[in-house]
Amino acid sequence: MKILKFGKYFAFLCAVLSMLMQGCQKEEDNPHEAVNNWIHENMQIYYLWNTELPKNAIKSQSPDDYFRSLLHGNDRFSVIHNNFSELLASLSGVNTEAGYDYVLLRISETDIIGYITYIKPKTPAEAAELKRGDIFMQINDTQITTDNYRTLMPQTRQQHTLGKLVPSGNTYSIQNVSLSVIMYEENPILLDTVYYFPEKNKKIGYFVYNFFARDSNDSGIEYERQMNNIFGNFITEGINELIVDLRYNSGGTISTALSLASMISGRNSNDVFGFEEFNSLVDSEWRRRYGDDYNVMMFPDDIVRVHSRGAEVVSINKLSGLNRVYFIVSSLTASSSEMLINGLRPYMGAENVILVGENTFGKNVGSFVIYETDEEKQKTNNWGMLPIVLKLSNKDGFSDYGNGFAPDVEAYEMDDLFDMKPLGDTEEWLLAITLGEIFGIPRVDRKNIGERYQIVGSAIDRTPARKNMFMYDRKNSLFGRD
Repeated sequence: MKILKFGKYFAFLCAVLSMLMQGCQKEEDNPHEAVNNWIHENMQIYYLWNTELPKNAIKSQSPDDYFRSLLHGNDRFSVIHNNFSELLASLSGVNTEAGYDYVLLRISETDIIGYITYIKPKTPAEAAELKRGDIFMQINDTQITTDNYRTLMPQTRQQHTLGKLVPSGNTYSIQNVSLSVIMYEENPILLDTVYYFPEKNKKIGYFVYNFFARDSNDSGIEYERQMNNIFGNFITEGINELIVDLRYNSGGTISTALSLASMISGRNSNDVFGFEEFNSLVDSEWRRRYGDDYNVMMFPDDIVRVHSRGAEVVSINKLSGLNRVYFIVSSLTASSSEMLINGLRPYMGAENVILVGENTFGKNVGSFVIYETDEEKQKTNNWGMLPIVLKLSNKDGFSDYGNGFAPDVEAYEMDDLFDMKPLGDTEEWLLAITLGEIFGIPRVDRKNIGERYQIVGSAIDRTPARKNMFMYDRKNSLFGRD
């Protein structure tokens, strides 16, 4: 994806810096001075809380520590990475991994277990015959505990062994599964299908979507095109109910979320989806350059790819007559996923945007990627950062979902932990509950394992930038993610 070159995009950068920069005295013994000055300069301009930056942050710190020292008390999301290329790749689903995603559960004061949520195709995990629902207790022969999981789990980015739990009667054993890692391009579309229930006169579209991304390549739209084709098939099949599974979806590109909103709702480019709110410095400059409606997000009619030869335009396939939509959600559902839910509610009605699962994460702010674009300067500054730069609201101005959205139907995936069905199986716990709601036969046999295990982490933590929302500019050039 082509990232906007900020130095060229904002001609006012130098003028602003001359007004904002504090006098910087040469610190001969500070190897981080240049990078930290760069961080501070950009945060002064773009950061949502730019007027509240601490005045006495210590610039002799490492860049990541310095960046964190600037963050506002309400900021849980801004991210910095020591390699901007890796940061950009991770936002598009490109990572070094074995090919399994997981959730970590605290089962006692000290012990943690993990369970596999899904396996990615054509990966070492698939070759090793791991499957959804497999439970593991060890990494590299070390028991996972509350004391070590933060340092132990990053070892899964390299060749490692997974200590898988193998039940045997009333006891169990540990089987070590050796796993290599590969550079893997994950497609955010895990699966899609149409269920036909003739006795209920129902055709139900089901779509598992794990992050919002246009493509894994610069300026591409392949993932968005595939999603559009799925909705074209839903239209051809004549579905009358839709389930969108966002339980593992922690964010991604705003533009892709807008495209999906159009596909679901059938709304068009005359309809306001919502608004973006920036700090006063960026707001005043963009109003001057682009007009007072620069921050209005509309439902798109097309997926647009801009490239050197011009533009590629793909008409969006839009469902018509769909009265309601069911979203399967969890505590991992965040950012663009929540923006989608919030933006659809004023049009479809909150009672018709039905959430099944857990309370969502709670992220109503977004970012764009900032990195040094001068190739000469990149030799000494390879950092990339995703500071929070905007707040998002729906067409009614509602943005107060920092604590997440409560489910309409509460259900927990882990309640089926020891009998977990494949995603897409109509007996898979959260899907089965959702189907029951559609048929008007709510499940009364809700499983209960007493005190539910506390979720302490997930595979998403390996790439924290995935919890961000990315932003496109008005000219359809990517300049960040949410």
